[in-house]
Amino acid sequence: MKAAALALLLAAAVPAHACGVCAEDKVAATYDHRSVQEALARGRVVVYCEVTGLRDVQRARQAAARVRGVDARSVRVSAEPAALSFVLDPKQQPAPAAVLALQAALPPGARLAILKVEGGAP
Repeated sequence: MKAAALALLLAAAVPAHACGVCAEDKVAATYDHRSVQEALARGRVVVYCEVTGLRDVQRARQAAARVRGVDARSVRVSAEPAALSFVLDPKQQPAPAAVLALQAALPPGARLAILKVEGGAP
């Protein structure tokens, strides 16, 4: 009986794998705890975006680093799932405006969608 119970517990303890489809997985793909903590302490926000239609996500990293208010050192990208995050000074411009500016710098067909904005006014 104990062996059967142990076998059942071990079978149930199989590690879960990220699906890469849900927003949480895309946020997690570019999450950096230290960056988030430093950003929040400085009154910044962290913006997480889904990236579609862009083969080379490094292009998004380069473009994001040039957007007004974005901390260039904070830009994180993930190829799979395709995602991007960055720290933004909301006094320079709000997150939607920064994402629109970044979108305009990307090739035609590439799209960004905000998944989450962390920080800002409570």
